[in-house]
Amino acid sequence: MNNKVSTSSSRFPFFKSIVYLFAGIFLLLSSCDSAQERKSRVMTYYDLKGFIESQITVLNKEKPEVTKTMSVSGKNETRTSNDVDWKKELELFIQADINKPAYSKSYSITKPDSVTVLYELKTEESLPVRYLKIKIDKTSGDPIVIQALLRSENKLYQSEKNIELHGSVNNNQWQLNEYTIRGFQKLATMDKKSFDVTARMHH
Repeated sequence: MNNKVSTSSSRFPFFKSIVYLFAGIFLLLSSCDSAQERKSRVMTYYDLKGFIESQITVLNKEKPEVTKTMSVSGKNETRTSNDVDWKKELELFIQADINKPAYSKSYSITKPDSVTVLYELKTEESLPVRYLKIKIDKTSGDPIVIQALLRSENKLYQSEKNIELHGSVNNNQWQLNEYTIRGFQKLATMDKKSFDVTARMHH
């Protein structure tokens, strides 16, 4: 296993606590759609969850090397490793999927160009995914750019996450190139914490 750490003295507790908090909050917000349930209904929007889950299976099998740079409230760390739990790593991209029955009329759909589709939350709606933008490879139909804004707010908690993923298609095979997660979280009893994660693949 290749596992190089550029800042060996730091275990980055702030980043870990934020990741665990995000996972708990979004698991509560998301529905528990089974694969069979998703196949049995017509998708209103692009099936982002299905695509990401299929790629997680491939990534966990192939174990590509990735360099990830993390910054939380000014504390930085860079690591390179091929020991990655891709289900956890790409969880926010799964949570950006908007194919839930209750959301079927909540988003407007526009096409800025022939290969791009933009889903924007209607002004009268209040849902975590504010917009989702997907650029498709013309030949394969797979997404080569995914962008989304996820925002949550109540009296006790505020968070914003701008997520972006870039892929490419080579020899009819999709591959992940890089992804970023940027934003902040704010609890009523804590100061605002900003974070920035950038990960790049080594193919």
